[in-house]
Amino acid sequence: MSLITCSKGHENSLGSPYCYSCGESLPAPEAHTPSTETGLLPGTRLRDRYIIQRQLGQGDFGSTYLAEDTGRFKEPVALKELTSVDQGTYALEKAEELFQREAVMLQRLQHPQIPQFWEFFRDDKRLFLVQDYVEGQTYESLLNERLALGQRFSEAEIIQLLRQLLPVLSYLHQQGVIHRDISPDNIIRRSQDGLPVLIGFGGVKQIAMYVATQGVQDQNSHSNGGTRLGKSGYSPDEQLHLGTVAPHSDLYALGVTAVVLMTGQQPQQLIDPQTRNWVWNQHLSLSPHLNMILQRMLAIRLSERFQSADEILEQLETNLEVTETLPENIAAQDETLDVNSNADEPLANNSGQGHIFDKSIPVPDEIQGWNWGAFLLPGVWCLTNKVWIALIAWVDLFFLTGGFLWLVIGVILGIKGNEWAWKSRRWSSIPAFKTHQKYWAIAGLIFSICVLLFVALIALAFALFLGIGPFTVGN
Repeated sequence: MSLITCSKGHENSLGSPYCYSCGESLPAPEAHTPSTETGLLPGTRLRDRYIIQRQLGQGDFGSTYLAEDTGRFKEPVALKELTSVDQGTYALEKAEELFQREAVMLQRLQHPQIPQFWEFFRDDKRLFLVQDYVEGQTYESLLNERLALGQRFSEAEIIQLLRQLLPVLSYLHQQGVIHRDISPDNIIRRSQDGLPVLIGFGGVKQIAMYVATQGVQDQNSHSNGGTRLGKSGYSPDEQLHLGTVAPHSDLYALGVTAVVLMTGQQPQQLIDPQTRNWVWNQHLSLSPHLNMILQRMLAIRLSERFQSADEILEQLETNLEVTETLPENIAAQDETLDVNSNADEPLANNSGQGHIFDKSIPVPDEIQGWNWGAFLLPGVWCLTNKVWIALIAWVDLFFLTGGFLWLVIGVILGIKGNEWAWKSRRWSSIPAFKTHQKYWAIAGLIFSICVLLFVALIALAFALFLGIGPFTVGN
């Protein structure tokens, strides 16, 4: 599949009018015919083994070719020219060193939904990486085809995509590898079985970017060194601005990919420019379960995101059992398929929405009732439940109300504590919420008993001091 790139280096399908990463207008397709001056011609033999068949794509940091591997029974392989090094011997040697290190990581990845890496080699001033060729279309290309017909991906298809791709990410993360560049153009639906295959590993691209700019960096003594890798809109801010990555970085990018496929809009169109908050749910009507999952995948705060792919898979298996009955070829189903049509279905985990006084936010019936922990320890209970209004109770430390305010806040929280805590903080599940409140109730009871014992001892000591009571010694 031929690709064209915008001025920022983002790859797009040939014929796309706009860049799907930054929205930049793209020239007509005929202006981007691969150049035969620098590209490898069909029939070119490399390493006395690989015979170029045709060019698959071209980007700022190299070209991709379909080649025939004569050393493996003429199997088709994807041969990636990582960069054309023109900066001199040092840059070439540095590139080779960095790519060899990356090859060690790629070689140990053995998963049926990750192209098998075969080797890395140097040919004159060209650097090549050889992987299995995956026959199929990228999800970016599939989305473009649907948009041309006025269609998008359905919720059922996205659920299936998540269930098929999350195990791949789980495997990667267990190997200590973060992809760093998940987006629709780096996921291929394999023609053979319809499974999604993950391509475009960020480590390779980062090295190519480093090598391509090596000459400029060497001339700039103030270079901060290090390249921020990722696609604008798809990668979380901490990755783009700080270079910090973790498993939840990939899960964030996968969440963005999911909403892009369902809305047909680019990430920049799904973010409020003033608040920088996601507004994708204004464009979609999803089941509560999938809505909750995507909200957590795309959370701004790192602590509120899913920390592993297995967590999301558990949520999908627990809350979306109905998808087990879906046919394998979900793509052929109607776009309006609703996998959560049961009106009696229990309320999903919608915690952490904020706005504790907003009556429109439903609260599960299971957590309604009196909260003993909030009643007995309002000024402390609020710290882990993020109900900050309860901090008013601490005014009593200055004896301004003689303890009355602490009691009033305690009563209010006893009545409203469960509801407000559910809305204020993201909880992993209803049982987790109830367990947390039970511990606070036990802590409040123990504290109250200790206070009563302390008061009783003080009263007894005071009585002895005044010479009254049954323990008074006679004259």
